[in-house]
Amino acid sequence: MTAVGARPADAGGGAATGAKLAHPPEWPVYRDDTIESVARMLRAGRSFDYGHGPEIAALEEAFARYHGRRHALALNSGTSALFAAYFALGLGEGDEVATQVYTFFSAVSPLLLLGAVPVLTDVAPATGQATAEGLAAAFTSRTRAIAVTHLWGNPGPMDAIIALARERGVPLVEDCSHAHGARYRGRPVGSLADISVFSIGGHKAVSGGLGGMLLTDDPDLYARACLLANFRHRTDLTIHDERYAALLPTGLGGNLRISPTAAVLALEHLESLDVMVSRRQANMGALVDGLTALPGIRAVPVGPGSSTGAWYDGVVEVGDDARLDRDTLVRLLQSRGLNVRAPSTRPLHHYPLFRGSAPDWSPRTARAARAAARSGARAFPRADHLFAHWLRLPVSFLYEQDSPLPGRYVEEFAELLA
Repeated sequence: MTAVGARPADAGGGAATGAKLAHPPEWPVYRDDTIESVARMLRAGRSFDYGHGPEIAALEEAFARYHGRRHALALNSGTSALFAAYFALGLGEGDEVATQVYTFFSAVSPLLLLGAVPVLTDVAPATGQATAEGLAAAFTSRTRAIAVTHLWGNPGPMDAIIALARERGVPLVEDCSHAHGARYRGRPVGSLADISVFSIGGHKAVSGGLGGMLLTDDPDLYARACLLANFRHRTDLTIHDERYAALLPTGLGGNLRISPTAAVLALEHLESLDVMVSRRQANMGALVDGLTALPGIRAVPVGPGSSTGAWYDGVVEVGDDARLDRDTLVRLLQSRGLNVRAPSTRPLHHYPLFRGSAPDWSPRTARAARAAARSGARAFPRADHLFAHWLRLPVSFLYEQDSPLPGRYVEEFAELLA
């Protein structure tokens, strides 16, 4: 295995150690011509789109083409895209979905809304990724799907997970929200599962401010997701299956549509994604190479033939053999103006919702949450260890070509850990 973002690089450079670091504006950042395009739309009263206008169509077509998928559906968030994916698969009350315990909570919270139960499994010891062995051990007679997240943009072991899904005859959902531009054995993530989902909001490498994307090759799954999220005129323009003709005027009332202004913003990032991947890989490679030369700092491994793309969060592990523990190191680095912290994404069993704190006003969700808590009550030593030792690096600042920040960060770490 190679280290996340690893490449030979000179870790030095930058101003004198101890000087205040100057960070560029935090991502997302947009070109002036894109901002003007959005301004023109707003002046024309085009902040919403009830149909399938050119901005949304262009984003979906570009997303499908980039990932080699037949169908793309833009939604108003990555969480909505996951909800639509689980809904399209027909998951409902009492159905179980095998998944990893270390993921963002929105990867599984839509299951609870449907009454389905996420069955949590521990992760690989160094990467935090789902493992085929762990997922297989979670199977029962009620298991109806597998859901995996490419945590921090690092692709999981998809060959083994795909083989497990086929062997057990269940669909696979791939959450790529951290992994724009990442590749698994040469294939873009998002092209590997029955349904793949991206967030295109917040600090993601492709961001419209708020948005999500669902990808699939299955026209029936696309139609079901589209009916949940839209109604006429979008549905009758893009769904051609006669079985759904009666539903085209109204859809199913979900109203999960993306705005056309968000589509314009996201399309700029998608069209320059490969450039972004190259710059962040170079900058993060220099940073990770420099940091892992220091005592007690370890990189997150990446599987053979895989790449992390444009990253989402960059993490390194602060080992027990480091001079300082993770939390002390974070505190001292922050006092020097470095934008580091413990990861905000934590294993799901740390949250009250996955410990049985179920909402009484929604009996179906309450039953699902209590059932999820039974799997969450088990020990997850690998996930707990990583959460206590990982340190989050400032990926969203590293979009500039030849950024001086990696060298400055390495200098500050080295002074504290030498």
